[in-house]
Amino acid sequence: MKLKLLFMTLLMVIGTKVAVGRNYPVEYDIKTEEDHARVRSFAYESYEQCCADVQEQAKNEMLPRDQEEALLASVPQGGVLFVELLGNEWRMANGPNWTYIITDESGKELFRSKGNSYQEPPPAYKVQKNVVHTKFGTFVSRQEGQIPPERDAFGRPVYIMRDQKSIPMKLPDTFKVYIVDSINKNRCSYLLTRESNK
Repeated sequence: MKLKLLFMTLLMVIGTKVAVGRNYPVEYDIKTEEDHARVRSFAYESYEQCCADVQEQAKNEMLPRDQEEALLASVPQGGVLFVELLGNEWRMANGPNWTYIITDESGKELFRSKGNSYQEPPPAYKVQKNVVHTKFGTFVSRQEGQIPPERDAFGRPVYIMRDQKSIPMKLPDTFKVYIVDSINKNRCSYLLTRESNK
């Protein structure tokens, strides 16, 4: 009985290592080719990395195997894009103003989608008080103005929208991602190349 239990435990450990190994995270080298739109940050998580994240989540939450498999089945085949977009107004930063385009090396379009629409964050207000002393008394004026909730790298008030886009199809080892700002008619583009396993 003890030998059978030991053998089953050994099989489970080996099975887990094989399962994790099949979704070994794949890294991509990201090269910025154009930087004309107001994209604060760009990141890509490959299908394999997404699977590894799901397996780690399932392990931490002690999910049963069927729930882990359901989560793995929902992982997008092409991975996920993560971006931070900037705008002087919410509509400029919000996803519907932006278009994501993925092409292969030859320029053939593989994927196109608008960004996701998010609810505008609650407004932040800036209050200014002016105190004026005159011979007739002291007068206090108070002005309240709405400002964007965050600031860019230069300290200017700006809206920052964090978006992510799941890619439903498998992508080649090398591809390009274009992020197009339709209001300002500018874009950023990135060349992504799968790094070889060492």
